Amino acid sequence: MNAPKYLSVSIVNMYIHNVFVAEEMLHDIDVVGEVSGISVVRGHAYFTLKDKDAQIACNSFNCAKTYVPKNGELIILHGSVSYYGKNGKLSLNADRIVPYGAGLIALRLEELKNKLSKEGIFDVSHKKQPPRYCKNVCVLTSTTGAVIRDIITTVRRYNDVIDINVYGVQVQGENSAESIVKALSITDMLGFDVIIIARGGGSVEDLMPFNDEQLVRSIFAAETPIISAVGHETDYTLCDFVADVRAATPTAAAELIAYDVNEIKSELTEFAVNAKKILIDKVGKCSDNLAMVSRRMLSAAKARATAAETALNMSYRSLSKSADTLLKEKRNRYEKSLLSLGAANPVNILEKGFFSVESKKGRIRRIADLTEGDIININSGDGSAEATVGKINLK
Repeated sequence: MNAPKYLSVSIVNMYIHNVFVAEEMLHDIDVVGEVSGISVVRGHAYFTLKDKDAQIACNSFNCAKTYVPKNGELIILHGSVSYYGKNGKLSLNADRIVPYGAGLIALRLEELKNKLSKEGIFDVSHKKQPPRYCKNVCVLTSTTGAVIRDIITTVRRYNDVIDINVYGVQVQGENSAESIVKALSITDMLGFDVIIIARGGGSVEDLMPFNDEQLVRSIFAAETPIISAVGHETDYTLCDFVADVRAATPTAAAELIAYDVNEIKSELTEFAVNAKKILIDKVGKCSDNLAMVSRRMLSAAKARATAAETALNMSYRSLSKSADTLLKEKRNRYEKSLLSLGAANPVNILEKGFFSVESKKGRIRRIADLTEGDIININSGDGSAEATVGKINLK
C-alpha cells in the first residue's frame, strides 16, 4: 500500500508567496479606498483599506517619507501585494500615499508625463539653446500681474538694449491653456530670439493650465527657443520639462536673458587692448624673422654668386686651355700638311731637275703610253719644249 502524498504548510505558503512574487499585475499598482483602523508603530503605519464590498490589510513602512492618512480618509495608495508565508497573511505594502483629490490630479499628470516622455518630447536632444545676447524677447504672461514688472525691472538693471515685447495671455482659469497655445502659435512666427512663458506662484490647481497636453506639444513644436518660468522654485509643470530652458521663477528667467552692457564694453575694450598687444608682438616677431630671412637669403645669394663666379672662372680656364691645345694641334697638322703639299708640288719637283711629259692623250706616265710620231710637250722648271717621238725602246 502506497504512503499518502501530502504537502507541508511551509511548502504551500512558499508556493503561494512565489505566485504573488511572479504575478506582475500585483506590483506597482494604484489602489483607491477608505482608511480604517490606522496605527503607527515605530515609524510604520498599519491599517485597512476598504470600499463597500471588500477590504485588504495595508502596511506603510517608514511612513514619514510619504503621506500619513487619517481614519475615514479616502486615499490613493501605490504599492505591491505580498504574501507573508510565516503567518499566511496577505497584505498591500504601500510606498506612496496621497489624498484622493490631489492623488487623482497627480495620477493623471504622471500618466500624461509618462506618455509624453515615451514619445521623446522631453528629450534633451530636442532642446534649443537661446542666444547668448538676445535682442528681441517676447513674454507670454498676464499684462496686469507683477510678473511682467519683475522681468522688465530685472532686465533693465543690466541694459536697455533688449526689446521686451509683452503678449498678454490668460494664465489662470478654464481657457488659459488655449490662450497660451494661440499666443505661442502667433509669436513663434515673428522671429523673436526667445519666448518666455511666465506666471507667478499658485496652488496645484492654479498651475494646471501649464500641464495641458496641447500646450506641451505646442512648446515642443515651436521653432523659437522657449523659457518656462512658471510658479516658484519648488513648482514643476510639464511646461518645465518640455521647454528648452526651465527658470525657477520669472525673475530667474529675466536673469537668464539679461546681460550687462557695461561689462561687455569692458570685455571688448580688454579684448581690443590684448589684440593690439598680440598684433604688435606678432608684427615685431615677423619683422625679426623677415630680417633674419633677408640676411640668410643675402648670405646664400653671395655664396651662390661666389660659387658661380668660381665655377665660371674654372670653366673659362678649362675652355682656354682646351682651345690652346686644339689650336696647337690644328697648327701642327697645318704645318705638316704644308710640308706634305710642298713635297708633292710638281713645280718643286721640276725645279729639282725632273721633267713632265704631256701629249694630246694627257700626262705621260709610262713610255708605253707613247706612240712613234706623237707630238709631246716637255715641261721643266725653267720652261717647256715641243718634240716628236721617234724610235721607242721598251724594256
